[in-house]
Amino acid sequence: MSTIAIVIAAYNEEHTIRDLAERVLQQCPNLFVVDDGSADGTVAALQGLPLTLLRHRDNQGKAAALWTGFRAALAHGAEAVVTLDGDGQHSPEDIPRLAGRGRERPGDIVIGSRMAQAGAFPRARLYANRFANFWISWAAGYWIEDSQSGFRLYPTALLRQLNVRPTPADSFVFESEILIEAARRGFGSVAVPIAAVYRHQARPSHFRPVADILRITRMVGGRLLKSRMNPRGLYEVAARPTLERLAALRQGGAASLLLSLLVMLASLGVSYLWAVAHTARVGKRTRCTATGVDVLLVPGLALSAGAVSDDFARRLDRAARLLAEAPQRRVLLLGGRAHGPGGISEAEAGRAYLSRRGVPGEAMMLEERSRNTLENLRHARAMLPPGAVSALITNRYHLARCHALASSLRIAHVLCAAEDRFRWSPAMLLHVFREAFHLHWFHVGRLWARWSGNGELLRRIT
Repeated sequence: MSTIAIVIAAYNEEHTIRDLAERVLQQCPNLFVVDDGSADGTVAALQGLPLTLLRHRDNQGKAAALWTGFRAALAHGAEAVVTLDGDGQHSPEDIPRLAGRGRERPGDIVIGSRMAQAGAFPRARLYANRFANFWISWAAGYWIEDSQSGFRLYPTALLRQLNVRPTPADSFVFESEILIEAARRGFGSVAVPIAAVYRHQARPSHFRPVADILRITRMVGGRLLKSRMNPRGLYEVAARPTLERLAALRQGGAASLLLSLLVMLASLGVSYLWAVAHTARVGKRTRCTATGVDVLLVPGLALSAGAVSDDFARRLDRAARLLAEAPQRRVLLLGGRAHGPGGISEAEAGRAYLSRRGVPGEAMMLEERSRNTLENLRHARAMLPPGAVSALITNRYHLARCHALASSLRIAHVLCAAEDRFRWSPAMLLHVFREAFHLHWFHVGRLWARWSGNGELLRRIT
């Protein structure tokens, strides 16, 4: 790690900077701290530590502080530069993981992504991040998972090509602009999952969700105008994923989707409201227990930068508790969809998570081919022992659809909720509406397959 330099931009961080610097030095000896005109005891807190302290007499903003650190690291001969925020939001113990990914992808920026733990974000910050992610990804021409994370590894081959003079107004715009400029020069980015840490007693963030996101949007808008709105980038970020999903439906799936929408219109929404009510009712009434079952079925859930999301973790935690109650059971983890070069499947990510919780490897089985809940259950059916009864463990908003699919596949099962209670919230409401849409589509699709004699579609869903 001697060819890596660490840069921390610090402004009034007296309460966190020393602990952060000491932990960084345990990972890498080449630490550059840029004091950006702090008016507190930030500089005094660093006394006696074997690091390089660079100082701005006046506060010039995060962009200028980072650029000062970059130039110092380049002069030091570093081959890559890792940046961390000075407020302790990032864990220095994750530096080796970013460095390892950087060695695998030397032409990319490595971003520590917090999106696997989106539930830990303050709501305003989460919405602002997602808004910025879309616009910056559009301008860059590919999807960037956490464009606002300041925990990054930059290849110095990129930094040597940049010719910028940051101003105080650039502040948080600078890091977003680097991603777009890097893409223009042929440098992409890759995400590594990290924890989303927001301390209750931390000093107020220097990031202002409204003002800074508006500045970022203005910068991105200028970039898009210069690139004639980058239609290819918009296609890659917005259109291509949707088109790929539609292509995966095949003709029968697309026809049943259209018919489902027509039924909703014809019934003035009554059929859809039934699906919403049913989804909520099953979610509220299902218990968290599983008696008389042989196998614990855990459907997969999309990973974030290769990491288990909060909702997926709840399913896995419930399975671990049920397995502890009856160790003779086995857990069948479901889910494919490897993400990116060297990515792992949802099932493999679930196995790693349960292993960390002490679940023995021989208690787990994996199904790694499926791309959605229906395929999860269809492939699981082929792996279940004859006569086995399964506990289908999933989130409360997902239970009704899982029950409908498992019943159509004639899987002997009981439902088990991942969460202790059903709690209404805006996020839960959105989940219920989405699941109700899929449930409505499934029921209409099954009727359509039977009435039209579409055997291929009927075989896929029953």
